[in-house]
Amino acid sequence: MKAETLGSSSPPSAEVNYRAAVSSHIPPGRRWRCSLALSLGVLVLLASFVVAAISLHSHASPSSASPTSAVAPTDDKRWYSLGYVDNEGGVTPLYPLQPGRVKSIDVKENELVKAGTPLFHLDDTVPLLKVRQAQSDLEGARKQLAIAEAGVDEANKQIAAQKIAIDAARKKVEQARLLRDKQKKFARDGIADKEMTQAAEITLEQAELAVQGEEAKLAIAEAAKRKAEGYVAAAKDLIAAKQAQLDEARHAVSECVVRAPVEGTPLLILVTVGETLGPNPRQPAVQFAPAGPLLVRAEVEQEFVSRVRPNQSVIVEDNVTGQECARGTVASLALWYAPRRTFHPEIVPLNSDNSTLECVVHIDTISRPIRIGQRVRVQFPD
Repeated sequence: MKAETLGSSSPPSAEVNYRAAVSSHIPPGRRWRCSLALSLGVLVLLASFVVAAISLHSHASPSSASPTSAVAPTDDKRWYSLGYVDNEGGVTPLYPLQPGRVKSIDVKENELVKAGTPLFHLDDTVPLLKVRQAQSDLEGARKQLAIAEAGVDEANKQIAAQKIAIDAARKKVEQARLLRDKQKKFARDGIADKEMTQAAEITLEQAELAVQGEEAKLAIAEAAKRKAEGYVAAAKDLIAAKQAQLDEARHAVSECVVRAPVEGTPLLILVTVGETLGPNPRQPAVQFAPAGPLLVRAEVEQEFVSRVRPNQSVIVEDNVTGQECARGTVASLALWYAPRRTFHPEIVPLNSDNSTLECVVHIDTISRPIRIGQRVRVQFPD
């Protein structure tokens, strides 16, 4: 009877015994926390897959193209090129030619001004003193010229008087010669003695010596005239030099006023009243935009150059929003591949690695406000 009872109750398998043993030693709260951690891990893994898929989709869309690379064609009928808005002359950096302290600022940013309008003034105290000094030096040089010219006039008068004296001396020579010849004749006729003839000879020699003396005085007067003429030439050269110094000083005074080179708009005024501007600027004082129609300078990659032609109609879109800003026409295409022309030294070129051809697009119509330096996409429909 005992043997039958033992045979009817079959022993549990090893797996059942293991699970039972494990479940008997794990508390119910511990089993609930393990299930929650596993579920959270699964959810995190699924979320990472979703984020990766969205990121790949955003990188694949044309609107998120990198601004440093050309935009790939969206289809066979149109393609894009990156560029920026500019004007014909480009933005002009202005800075005074001489150092000084800013005295006043006479215009405001984004205010249209005419050519020659003062933008700001520098303190002109020292330049004005140099003008006064140059004027004084010029007056001194002019007085030296007057003295030299007076010396020339005096020499001319001396020369004229000396020529008269020479003529008078020569007449005395002629007179003495006549008297000598008369005495010689009297001597031959026996009327005059020998001493009278010798006296006439001496008188003639004295007259001839007087002529030589007067001629020597004439040479001295002519030399004095040449010297005075040299003084005149030197004084004239000095006047020219002093006049140049005066013009330079006056120009320095005029350079204390920085003016608009042409009609346009000061975009940025980078100085303040009281600021000292040195000879080695780190930045311009004013960024000035000449007046004129806006244009777009687009970068065309070499593979798309054959698809650009003059008078081709294009669409200009904002590079950030993708909205249409304007419509224009291709005006010109550069003759060489080069890095892009930056309108401002602080702006990093859109394509600094590869050289491109610059395509100038004239704006025909504007649908949304555009500004100089704005990065845009140019759509080229084929």
